[in-house]
Amino acid sequence: MKVLPTYLLATVKQTVKQAAPMIAGFSLALTGLMATNAPAQAAPRNLERTALAQSTTLPDGVYLYGQSPNPDELGKGYFVFEARQGKLVGALYMPRSSFDCTYGQLEADRVSLMVVDSYDRSENPYVIATERNDSVASRNPVVAPISLEGFHRLSNLSANDQRILNTCRQNYQQRVWK
Repeated sequence: MKVLPTYLLATVKQTVKQAAPMIAGFSLALTGLMATNAPAQAAPRNLERTALAQSTTLPDGVYLYGQSPNPDELGKGYFVFEARQGKLVGALYMPRSSFDCTYGQLEADRVSLMVVDSYDRSENPYVIATERNDSVASRNPVVAPISLEGFHRLSNLSANDQRILNTCRQNYQQRVWK
């Protein structure tokens, strides 16, 4: 049996809770697609979601998020990454511990990642839900703030954050930025 890294264990329960409604919604969507008499009013709602998904993005740049609003707090997980056109390369880590490189992409309601185990190099899918801050008035959804559920955005990268990011970028950028 494979043991998950500590920083992943803290969010697994939350991810499972989030996945159940997503799976149920996906099942309902498939049922609606397979039904021969799908209601006509369902199409505009689906088109609205599709338009929102296509317009939701993260500006290109380097980001640091932590389970704590304070950097480098022992026992808390951190996610440092670079985003380019909605595609990401970065790392999940805990201070004074190993780190796992990750790559993936931003989707409408989540960040879908492949996490590369630092010991055996196995790749495992991982999802972090996104939260849109709709309390800020905006006519353009592209600039509406997006945050990662369970994480705080941190503004300053340490030299160690940059070192970790550079290592992962060097090893995995070709998988997302072709």
